[in-house]
Amino acid sequence: MRTLMRRTAVTVGAGAIAFAGILGTSGAASAAESTQQTEVVPAADQVQAKALYARKVWKTVNHRTGPSGSYGVIGKLYANRYYTVSCWKFGQTVTAEGTTNSVWIYAKNGNGRWGYSSAIYFSGNKYGNLPYSAKC
Repeated sequence: MRTLMRRTAVTVGAGAIAFAGILGTSGAASAAESTQQTEVVPAADQVQAKALYARKVWKTVNHRTGPSGSYGVIGKLYANRYYTVSCWKFGQTVTAEGTTNSVWIYAKNGNGRWGYSSAIYFSGNKYGNLPYSAKC
């Protein structure tokens, strides 16, 4: 008996691709002899490896659970220290230190917790010197 395998790509929700592998035998095959397997593979534009960066905070700032002053404080990022950061996102507009900005940086504090702080307090440009492509 010869076994055949056919892989068919179909699009399913949110741009994912499902591969259905159908195994069967040549000739008359019973239902017990065939199986179906489905593997969902994310589309290429959905797989994004997040780079990590080291960025310096120039003034001590609250570290929050979200990109706004209304989110809870989980700690502080201290002046003149480097922190591991992953990305930036738009959030509440903040005016401080003579600057207005709505960019928040996703960073890991000294206790190992990830959260957000206003980009105003990071050295560099309005994105804390992160590339524009590092948007969360």
